[in-house]
Amino acid sequence: MSSATVALKGTRYRDVHNDALAKAIPSLHAMDFYTACEFYKRIAPTLTRPKDRALLACNDRFYLLMDILGRVDVVHPWLYYRCREVEIDPDGYLDLWAREHYKSSLITFAGVIQEVCTDPELTVCIFSHTKSIAHDFLRQIMNEFERNERLRETFSDVVWDKPRVDAPRWSLQSGLVLRRASNPKEGTVEAWGLVDGMPTGRHFGLMVYDDVVTEKTVTSPEMIKKATEAWELSDNLGAGDVRKWHVGTRYHFGDTYGIILERKILTPRLYPATDNGKLDGEPVFISKKRWEEKKRSQRTVVSAQMLQNPMAGNENVFRAEWLRQYDIRPSVMNVYIMGDPSKGRTARSDRTAIMVVGVDQNLNKFLLDGFCHRMTMSERWAALKMLHQKWMKVKGVKMVRVGWERYGQQTDDEYFKERMQSEKYAFEIIELAWPQSGGHSKRDRVERLEPDFRLGRFYLPAIVHEAGAQSLWSVDVEKSHVETRPLEKYTGQMARLVQSGQGHMVAKPIRRIDEDRKPYDVTRALIEEMLFFPFAPHDDAVDALSRIYDMDITAPSIAEDREAERLNSFSFEDV
Repeated sequence: MSSATVALKGTRYRDVHNDALAKAIPSLHAMDFYTACEFYKRIAPTLTRPKDRALLACNDRFYLLMDILGRVDVVHPWLYYRCREVEIDPDGYLDLWAREHYKSSLITFAGVIQEVCTDPELTVCIFSHTKSIAHDFLRQIMNEFERNERLRETFSDVVWDKPRVDAPRWSLQSGLVLRRASNPKEGTVEAWGLVDGMPTGRHFGLMVYDDVVTEKTVTSPEMIKKATEAWELSDNLGAGDVRKWHVGTRYHFGDTYGIILERKILTPRLYPATDNGKLDGEPVFISKKRWEEKKRSQRTVVSAQMLQNPMAGNENVFRAEWLRQYDIRPSVMNVYIMGDPSKGRTARSDRTAIMVVGVDQNLNKFLLDGFCHRMTMSERWAALKMLHQKWMKVKGVKMVRVGWERYGQQTDDEYFKERMQSEKYAFEIIELAWPQSGGHSKRDRVERLEPDFRLGRFYLPAIVHEAGAQSLWSVDVEKSHVETRPLEKYTGQMARLVQSGQGHMVAKPIRRIDEDRKPYDVTRALIEEMLFFPFAPHDDAVDALSRIYDMDITAPSIAEDREAERLNSFSFEDV
C-alpha cells in the first residue's frame, strides 16, 4: 500500500499548531529505517504537547512503541519494516512468524493500544487457546495503561488517570473499559479462551487471535480438533463488518493454522527466521550465534516454530503427492453410493457425507459426486434419491449400488423405506455397520484408503469450484500443499469429447450448497480432510469414502459395458 492511500487517524488531536506534523505523517510509511530514525531525532524535541505526540502515535505504531511505550528494544531494521507492514495493512491476514520475532509485541500489544487510543468507541476481544493465555496478553496491556504515565498523559482523553479506581470495569475477568461516550455491554478490551469459556451475547468490532495454537495443544488429534472447532465457532462473536487479526506460530502440520492456510480464508504473511526459509539461510533478526544454538537444541521443532514449515513426518495418513486427478472419467463404470448420516444441524453436529465412486474395469476408483454438510432426515433422502436417479441414467454406468451406515439406534432406513413406497421409487440399500471400538475405530476404517491413494488407484475430479469460478488443482510436492488456478478453457481432449456428444465423461466440479446456504466444493472438502487426517476438524467425507471397501465392488464386464452404452441413451445433469 502506498503512503498516499493511508488516511490520517486521530484527527481530533490535529490543530493549527501541529498542522505541519499532520502533513508530514503520510510520508512516514515510505521512509526506510535509517531515514525514519533521523526523522524521529529531528522531530522529538518539537513534540512538547500531548496532542502532538498523540497525533503521531495514532499514525505511527513504531513511534508509539519506541517513545510512548518505551520499548527501545524494537529499534531494529527488520522489526521496523514489519511494524510498518502490519500497521498499513492489518486486517484479513494470518501472521505466522518465527518465535522470538516480536509478532505479539508489534500486533497484539502495540496494535490494540494504538487502535483503542485512536478510536475509544472500538470494542476489542483477544482470543487465545485458553483464557489464561489470553489474560497474559490483556495483563500486559492493562499494566501499560496503569503504570505508563507518559501514555496516560498523551491520551488523557482516553486513558483514566487512576484506572483501577475510575474505570467502570477494570479486571482480567471482565475486561478494560476506557473513557468513551457510548456504553456497550462489551468492554473496550476483553480476553477470552477458545476452548475454556468463550463469551455469549457479545459482539466485537476487532477480534485478535493470538496463540490459538500452542505447543501443549498439538499433543493429540482430539486436542487439535477441539482448537479448530472452537476457532470456527468464535466467528459468531463479530459485530457487523468485524475486523480480524490472526497472529501465531506453527507447531504441527495439522494445527488450526494449517487448516486456515488450506481453506485460503486469510492471506498468509509468513516470516521464517531465515532469509530463504531454510536451515541454511541467514537469520533475519536473531544473531547467527543464537540461530546455530537453536538448530542444535531444537532439532525436532525448529522447522515448525522457527521456519513456519512443520513437517508431517509419519503422523499423517495421506500425503499430498499421492493425490491423483482425472479430467476424463472412464466410458463405462459401476457406481457405488455410500452415505454416513449426521445427527442434527447444529454447529457441533457431524456432517452428512454421501460419496459417489465409480469403478472401472481395472478396479481403479473415481470420485464422481456427493454431499458433505449437515442435513435433516428429509434432506438426506432427497439427496440420496437424486444421486441414485442421476447415476442410473448416466451413459456408460452399468450398475448403481447404495450403502448406508447404520450404527446404534438409527431411523434413516425406516424413513427411506417409507419414502420409497410413497414416491414409488425403490432401490436396495446395503447396511454399512462397523464396530466403534476394539481395534475397529474410524481411523482403522479410513486407513483402508491409503494403499489405493499411495499406488495411484484412486482419482479425484481435476476441476473444483472455488471463489465463484471453476479452477484446476495441482499438488505442490515441496510444500505438500494443493494449489488452484482458474480454469480458462477445457483441454483439447475435453473439448473434443464435448463436441462429440460425450461431455458426460468430462470431469465437473462437485458444487453444493450447505445448511447455511453457502456454496462449497465436495472435492476440496475431501482433500482438506485427507491432508490433515486424523487432525482435521472434520472427517465425515473421507470416512464415507472409505466405505467403498464395504460394498463388495466388482469391475464392469466388457460385453455388459457395451450393452450399457447402448441402453443408456441420455445423461442427467444437476440443475
